[in-house]
Amino acid sequence: MIKHKFTVTVNNKPVFTKDGQSYPTFREAQRKLDYELYRFCGWQSLHTATVGQKGSANVKLSWECTWNGRAPKRAPDVIAAEKTRRAAKRQKKQLQQAEWKKEQQLRIVNLRQRIKNQVDHAFRTGKSGTEPASKYITCQECDAPAAFLHLSQKLPPGAAVLDEDTITGAVCTTHSNWGGGNVKIPCTKLEFFYDGIRQIAIKR
Repeated sequence: MIKHKFTVTVNNKPVFTKDGQSYPTFREAQRKLDYELYRFCGWQSLHTATVGQKGSANVKLSWECTWNGRAPKRAPDVIAAEKTRRAAKRQKKQLQQAEWKKEQQLRIVNLRQRIKNQVDHAFRTGKSGTEPASKYITCQECDAPAAFLHLSQKLPPGAAVLDEDTITGAVCTTHSNWGGGNVKIPCTKLEFFYDGIRQIAIKR
């Protein structure tokens, strides 16, 4: 990394000083210098000038670069220690992400099983005909009647039956934006057909 030490002065007043800071170029100093010339020369007044108005500015500019070189080379053991710290930090982060992902997957499995148990309970009642799914499926956060089911993927076009293995959660209206992914289906579109195969039907 190139380091520079320099001072820019306008009208004997230091306006930009950097000592030992790292810069790949002098562009920062150049931008500051442009601003100071703009300010000292009164160019701002040009935007509001009226007919016949005049002005002038005598600007004395000086700059000095006192040093230009590379940062001192670090000792091999310092570099090795830094690489070790970075590797340990990276490994720790990867382990944390893996653990978090594992916990999330386990949570989804538990939530899905909870909903399947509620569906099983609905079918064990021995009723006939159809009934809205929201009557038995409840919110994972507060046990209120579920308003939406979160899914791991979009429904196939024209799907008539919900694949329960795609369910990742159930939420009420209050908790409708809580986790579970971006794909969700309103429970008002779901119903149980008690006659025939156990399934959650999608109303059209």
